[in-house]
Amino acid sequence: MIKIKHIAIAGALSSSLLVAGCGGSSGSSSSATNSQTGSLEISGTASAPAGTVAYYEEQNAFELALNFFVPSLSAAVTGLEPIEGATVELIRVDNNGNQVGDVLATTATSITGDYTLTLPEDVNLAGNLIVRITGQNNSALRAQVVEQDADISPVSEFVLQKFISQGAALDQLVVSDVVKLSGRVEEFDITLSGAANLDAAFSVLEDQIGDFVESEVAVAASSSGDAAGIAGDYRSSAFSFALHDGDNDNVGTYATDIWAGTFTFADSGNGSVSITHTKEDSFYGSLSGSALNQSSVYYESETENFNEVLPATLTTSGILSITGEFEEDIDDDYGWRYPAHTYNLQRVADTGIFFMVSNEGAVRYATIDTNNDGIKDAIDPQAKEGDEAFRSLEVFSRQPTAFTNSDLTGKFGRVFLESWVTSGTIEVQTEINTLTFDGAGNYDYGAVEGHLISLASGGASYTPITETAETSQPMVITADGDITSAGGEPSDGFINDTFDLLVFAEADGTNQQEAETNKTLLVKLPATAPTVTNNKYRMLLMSMKLDAGEELLMTSSKFNTFLTMASETSGTIDGAFFEVQKTGLGGEIAVSTETAESVEVDVSLGGSGVSTLTISGEDGGTTTMEGFFNENATLGVFTLSYTETASSDPDELGLVVLVKTGN
Repeated sequence: MIKIKHIAIAGALSSSLLVAGCGGSSGSSSSATNSQTGSLEISGTASAPAGTVAYYEEQNAFELALNFFVPSLSAAVTGLEPIEGATVELIRVDNNGNQVGDVLATTATSITGDYTLTLPEDVNLAGNLIVRITGQNNSALRAQVVEQDADISPVSEFVLQKFISQGAALDQLVVSDVVKLSGRVEEFDITLSGAANLDAAFSVLEDQIGDFVESEVAVAASSSGDAAGIAGDYRSSAFSFALHDGDNDNVGTYATDIWAGTFTFADSGNGSVSITHTKEDSFYGSLSGSALNQSSVYYESETENFNEVLPATLTTSGILSITGEFEEDIDDDYGWRYPAHTYNLQRVADTGIFFMVSNEGAVRYATIDTNNDGIKDAIDPQAKEGDEAFRSLEVFSRQPTAFTNSDLTGKFGRVFLESWVTSGTIEVQTEINTLTFDGAGNYDYGAVEGHLISLASGGASYTPITETAETSQPMVITADGDITSAGGEPSDGFINDTFDLLVFAEADGTNQQEAETNKTLLVKLPATAPTVTNNKYRMLLMSMKLDAGEELLMTSSKFNTFLTMASETSGTIDGAFFEVQKTGLGGEIAVSTETAESVEVDVSLGGSGVSTLTISGEDGGTTTMEGFFNENATLGVFTLSYTETASSDPDELGLVVLVKTGN
């Protein structure tokens, strides 16, 4: 049985991908700023995947000799070879990456791929100052000259492309922010040896660091927001799916995890936010084994008190960004490495509500006793044991200070996601319905519709879910918004400070027998269908597929995945999705990225009822999102189901949150 504690915002800070290992940050040889004047010497190494370097022009023997004695610098990734004998050009570019003006300086790479050039007088380090190597068919590798060390590689080109695709004003970027991003990227061990060309290299980078770089760029490319409007005490609630594998055996794990925390957000000025984490309750359940019919259940719960302060940044686009660093975690049996991760919370406009999907992972290693005291105290980096992937949907909600029952009135839309495991069986369930509150501490519980998918050694199955309506159910909520009971049963939830969002995160289980975790979101509904035309929403998606072939497929959206509404009845999705797949409980994990470009969405707005978003896939499959928009259509909460064909039952279920962003 493999167990890892849940990945919380103040716990083990981990990566947005599965990686083969992690190293330390290489650091910077200069403390560059935007105001550098005078001449500077710029140097670096140019490298590309093996087999692609021949596409770059070669120098003559005299040019090679001029650069032969430049010291070699090690590449940040493996599988690269030096680009020798290539012309390096120093240029300015516009925000689309196109050259502006003449070439400012040129030099050439040595046989070890190294180069050196001197900046002309009054040319400053900047996000739009570029060193470029051009190959056949005008293919190019570029790097931003934001410090005196400027390595040119597929990684530097990839980062620049992310700045361009997000519409960054390159000449306005703070140099230190770009330097920091470059250093954090170098903490990842990335292998490009299998990339036959640059397109293949960029595909590998998208899988491994795409979400991380997008999250960092979104903050670096934005201006500082006013944090005074988000100050206060907050509750958080998260639900996580996880898949683990083993390198040296055929044992794997399916796991779910929920955690609920308390935080205080304080305005530190100039967009800086001080976040104090004070408490967290967590519940972890897993099913581990070589196969479903040879599996065992693990379940535990834990409460921890903290007084940990986390620095964060708020942007004008409503992103609250918390930076996690590279970490290691060691217990008696295993050690884990978590590369750097950026937690970007998206604010619901002008509210104390934030959502995020976190795409994280870890690499598991054997441990060793370095001082012979009988305690294993270090990771053995040569003894990799397996990979672990985590996908979580988390909400932060500002607490009220003087809630009374009269504050909670009207009709709310409810979406629900649950996972349950017992030996040999995995189940995932979703539900939707409405609740109507009377302002006196009671609610009517509307009829429920939903889906249940199950996977056992005998195959997969589907069951539709229905529940009858109930009336006059009590709900007990304290003055600070803590929901202690609902329907006469103990509950664990909270309400926000404007009384239009309710959140529940609950769990139950017995170790070695069963484990159940679930998450509920309720938003206050409008009286009539809200207007959504021209609205752009950040799409936060997390789902699990249980296939008849005992395939487990965990899907989640990357940070820059958006739904843009062209009208009240149609929209398009642009972005990308992680897919983490394994066949059988003991199978190996494989991670890939699926890109969405102008994927058409049919929309049926339900007003105070259910809204439905439908995507008809080219392969005949259909994705259906059923749920609710809030009163001003700034937030939508939906369940997700996927069917392989028009006549088949769903085999994938999940949750989707839509948060309106600035257009």
